[in-house]
Amino acid sequence: MVTEIVVAGGGYTGVWAARTIARAVRTGAIDGVRVRLVSAAPDHSFHGWTAEVITGHVRPERARVPLPRLLPGVEIVRGSVSAVDAAARVVRVTTTEGERTLPYDQLVVGVGSRDATERVPGLAEHGWSLKDPEGLAALRARLAGLETGATIVIAGAGFTGVEAATAIAQRLPAARVVLAHPGPEALPMLRPRFTRIADYACEQARRAGVEFLPGARLRRVTAEGADLGEAGFLASATVVTTIGQTPVPLPGLERCLRDAAGRLVTDRYLRVASGIWAGGDVAAVPHPSGRGDCPANALWAIHHGKRIGSNVVRALRGGRPRPFAFPGLGQGASLGVGRGAAELYGVQLTGWPAWLARWFFFHWFMPSRTVAARTALEWFAGVQSHQNIQLGEPAISAPYALNSSLP
Repeated sequence: MVTEIVVAGGGYTGVWAARTIARAVRTGAIDGVRVRLVSAAPDHSFHGWTAEVITGHVRPERARVPLPRLLPGVEIVRGSVSAVDAAARVVRVTTTEGERTLPYDQLVVGVGSRDATERVPGLAEHGWSLKDPEGLAALRARLAGLETGATIVIAGAGFTGVEAATAIAQRLPAARVVLAHPGPEALPMLRPRFTRIADYACEQARRAGVEFLPGARLRRVTAEGADLGEAGFLASATVVTTIGQTPVPLPGLERCLRDAAGRLVTDRYLRVASGIWAGGDVAAVPHPSGRGDCPANALWAIHHGKRIGSNVVRALRGGRPRPFAFPGLGQGASLGVGRGAAELYGVQLTGWPAWLARWFFFHWFMPSRTVAARTALEWFAGVQSHQNIQLGEPAISAPYALNSSLP
């Protein structure tokens, strides 16, 4: 009798859970197990190099890896999860060939999040996204076609917003790049503990030509620009959002406990219910310190996936699950080559030390060692300079049509 494992989502949590279980099958640690991963996208996307893709230092194709190449021994099911029947233990999947029903003994939920376009009227129709490679490719094409002196608005002044605004300003020095944020200062999540790196990042952004607009909350996006509430209306050719994500819901799991943000609440073993596990952006996982939940970012999602995969293997071998224990590593951003801002285990780093630490860790955590090696070699060889990699991509319309709920 075959034990069925279904993994919903081809992001960090899903990929690392699936590869952990598949490795146990290949090594003989477990047998009689079939692993299936459901994903609407054919590739796994690595989001770490967003700024470098914008500036042209990293090739866009390095930010994605085909799932079959990444997950040997895992059956990839191209489609979207339409429903989960927890009582019958089946997952229904909509594919281009029609509806499929996949039975499961263990279900891993790693469907991630999507841009919260419903929070701002007009954002879905007129905004631009950094969430996935298609959205990034569309933005690159948009930037390539802008007139000299065009105004670009980036909404949200977290690390992603500051990093993206700086990259765009470096790529298009003749453009006006405005970073709009509702609070008095950018990077509020770093203050006051990491004020030094927050101030350094903001200073590097200003040197690149970024204008900071405090007290500006994105209220509406139109074809003509951005309504920034009390800060007024700013005419803009392009409005880029980094204002937040919302978990992708899976029909059929409505009875599972959720937090105020709509995330599935797990125990410290990453279990949602019997036979159902969750991690990444879709899950509220207790922080190992006992203080709140784990941050929603790629590194934590990777470690969620690893622990889920190992706990599924332990469950199939009749063992007890182990609690999630990853203590965290830090966070960082690149404001240009040699200009990094990071905290590593609570230690604040700026300049070359921060940039090199981020560069090393991003390569280390890329899911494909082959792609990571090629990316690193290209940095050293200087293959991808601004002249080598053209900013333009094939034109893509309706940017948010590409950011639908991808399980």
